[in-house]
Amino acid sequence: MKRIWIPLCIILGLAMLAYDLYFWGGIASSAEVGAIVREHATTFSFIAWAYVSAGQGIMDMLGWQTSASEFAQGQVGEVFAAMQANPLTALDELFKKLPTHTLVSYYGGPLMLLIGAFAQSQKPKSFKTFGSK
Repeated sequence: MKRIWIPLCIILGLAMLAYDLYFWGGIASSAEVGAIVREHATTFSFIAWAYVSAGQGIMDMLGWQTSASEFAQGQVGEVFAAMQANPLTALDELFKKLPTHTLVSYYGGPLMLLIGAFAQSQKPKSFKTFGSK
């Protein structure tokens, strides 16, 4: 049973990371609030900035800007008007309306990867010498 925890942490972390890159790349690619989010993500949070920058780059590279933008608008589209009305508090308004699974994924992705990497580094390693079997 103990063998499943490290791969589980890494797989969950990568899945959450992929979801976050798709969601935040869609937010950054949206025509309504994309420029506001890209501008204010650098001062709001390092994690948000990383997701926005990497997500937008990956969505541009794959050509998924439209679908990612529609997905993000479906998740938090009702807050776009408030974000446009007051750009200085745009990301605060966005974080207030984030669905629970998106918020868990926002913090859980890096956390699960760190837990998996730490657990992998703490595994006992076998040390073989020439005389042992």
